[in-house]
Amino acid sequence: MSNSPTTRGTPPRHDELELSLFGSGTGECVVVHLGAGNWMVVDSCLNAAGDRAIALDYFDSLDVDVARQVRLVIVTHWHDDHIRGVGQLLQYADSARFACSVALCSDEFLTLVLADEKIKLVEFTSSVSEFAHVLEVLKNRRSGLYAVGPDHWAAHGMTIHAESRPYDVTVHALSPSAQSITDSKGQLARLIPRVGDAIRRFPSVAPNDLSVALLVQTRGPNLLLGADLESGGDEWHGWRAVVASKQMPPLLSEAYKVAHHGSRGADIEAIWSQLLSKEPIAVLTPFARGRTPLPTPADINRIKSRASKAYCTVFPPTTNPPRRRGVDGTMREVVRSRRATRRQPGHIRLRIPIDDDLRGISVELFDGATSL
Repeated sequence: MSNSPTTRGTPPRHDELELSLFGSGTGECVVVHLGAGNWMVVDSCLNAAGDRAIALDYFDSLDVDVARQVRLVIVTHWHDDHIRGVGQLLQYADSARFACSVALCSDEFLTLVLADEKIKLVEFTSSVSEFAHVLEVLKNRRSGLYAVGPDHWAAHGMTIHAESRPYDVTVHALSPSAQSITDSKGQLARLIPRVGDAIRRFPSVAPNDLSVALLVQTRGPNLLLGADLESGGDEWHGWRAVVASKQMPPLLSEAYKVAHHGSRGADIEAIWSQLLSKEPIAVLTPFARGRTPLPTPADINRIKSRASKAYCTVFPPTTNPPRRRGVDGTMREVVRSRRATRRQPGHIRLRIPIDDDLRGISVELFDGATSL
């Protein structure tokens, strides 16, 4: 393992696999160089200014031709912190194929999208509205009369991308499981609003069981991208279904984008023993919302006990807000505690020669990303 002296604007070599992870505690984006100048983007978050998809800023720094070189855009699930800016990204990456969870390929979800189309939102675009934007971008691409859906509805066992030359790179979907998809149908139906109701955000259908975890396979190193997939209560849901399946090849990954911000509920021993090489590199984003920010100290200790190195895009995920005379007393009357979140996404970058093993990896940290 080495730390590369390159600057952030230095592009990867054609024979390098890259995993770049961005996150501030309120969003997440994964950018992967698949070799030979081809790129994949998984999920989306905004830059510090809040006006542009972070992946577009990064591609600009590398002088990537987004329209030609971004081959695949994937949204793992429809939570707000994973999709902001994805419609904008697709507008620029106009030759990229788009994939999302097959669990959303239903009349029930599309009814939610239509119900949200005319809602004027005050602050952030809801995840349902973002999906409507994506459908509009795809429709305009093909100049058709009817809305066009994703190129791939991802589910366990599906090959989303395959590039035989020159580096034999394949992207597999490891989830959602068939049972999770079945379960989601009735849950989505119950979310459809009555006349006059407004959808401000897309509620959680299940505890992230519908997330699309991914395996990036090369003839050398592999990457495991955990999305927000949780452990699952049985062998038909979540990570337990991934491990129990006989459909996927028994491949070990050298680097792991840790699932669901390192939370205990997204971790089972079999991920580390059956899906990852011994002492892999672990990277994760924090989650600053909620009563208990993630990862917790216990989460960090657990991950470090299994990984050779662990890195987080931002840590700690929150800070104490600045003290302001006349304001603090008023705020204490309203809330018990306050935390300030960060606007600048931290950036972790791993690069590995495709024909090499983990010993050839370089790790670079930008904008507050840190070793745990």
